[in-house]
Amino acid sequence: MKTGKEVLRELYNFEGFSFIEICKEIAVLIYMKKKGKTGICPVCNKKRRKVIEIRERTIRDENVCKKKCFILLKTYRISCKGCYRGMEKLDFILPGERFTGRFAKHIYELCEKMTLKDAAKECMINWRTAKRIDKKKLKEKFKDLKGIAPTRIGIDEIAHEKGHKYLTIARDLDEGVIWVGKGRKKETLDEFFKELGKRKSKKISVAVVDMWDPYIKSIKENTNADIVFDRFHISKKINEAVDMIRKREFAKANKEERINMKHKRFLILYRNKNLNKEQEKNLNELMDQNKTLYEAYLLKEQALNIFDRKQKNIALRKLENWKKNVYESKIEEFAKLLKTLEHYWYGIENYFTHHVTNGASEGYNNKINIIKRRAYGFKDIEYFKLKILQSCS
Repeated sequence: MKTGKEVLRELYNFEGFSFIEICKEIAVLIYMKKKGKTGICPVCNKKRRKVIEIRERTIRDENVCKKKCFILLKTYRISCKGCYRGMEKLDFILPGERFTGRFAKHIYELCEKMTLKDAAKECMINWRTAKRIDKKKLKEKFKDLKGIAPTRIGIDEIAHEKGHKYLTIARDLDEGVIWVGKGRKKETLDEFFKELGKRKSKKISVAVVDMWDPYIKSIKENTNADIVFDRFHISKKINEAVDMIRKREFAKANKEERINMKHKRFLILYRNKNLNKEQEKNLNELMDQNKTLYEAYLLKEQALNIFDRKQKNIALRKLENWKKNVYESKIEEFAKLLKTLEHYWYGIENYFTHHVTNGASEGYNNKINIIKRRAYGFKDIEYFKLKILQSCS
């Protein structure tokens, strides 16, 4: 069976150093002795004998027995001719910090699972220090898009602060979130394609977006992708038109009709195939009362049923019939909706070619909102963007 000192020698077996002794008082102090008389240059990785200065350093390590742990050692300040002049390279110390690499890794892993405050408490450090270490590790992991080559992307936005302040989220449809940018302008998405590179951008074959012109313009300029408009976004626009009709008809209705129309919004906007018998009965009573609302409801159901179709030719033919029905209905709200849809008809047709949506983005948006709530908001947008990539990539 190994003695305590033997275990500690294995635990603190850092290259170029040997374990001497341990001191346990308020904190655990580990004394280390340097083995050789050379220091490694961090630029060329060669051993150098020219030592300018010997410095005593105190390095924080992972807690031992619920106490803070510090490693005390002497390190060299070296000179490497025409290459480098400064502190020697030590693999077990996080560059630019007074922490061991394993302690920094432990902080990073805790920050992924809990709040900064809780992670800092667990490690017995200041929360700002925990954030700095976590941010540094995240930057190393998500430093660029070199290893990423998406062929199908989804572009969406999410509000990160009140006052119409948005983040643009770029997602690989087959993987997850790959990039986050501040704002939702054309220039924001241009920055994504610039980071991705022209060659990889041109290989993107499908881009799913909502009907946001700045995104559309950027995709057209930077890729050869088929632009697909998300079916859920189209469904939302159709439901908005029906809801406007409901409000108009409610304003025109008499007292008795209003009583019958109250609390029925859910029934009108919900898909008919998902209603139970009681809900169907209540809906039919409402539809019998108002012809315009009934007609709008049928147009909504007809359109949404078409988007369930898999065959492109059949779906497009049925959409043409739906357009005729809209013209014949002479419902103002649907006429405006149709004008909008006809302007973006190419993206609707592409949906029936590729059958892809941004539906998963809603799941990622929920995750992002949880990250935001857990931290009570983020003042550091760069850190927020990195946490989104960590959680959703």
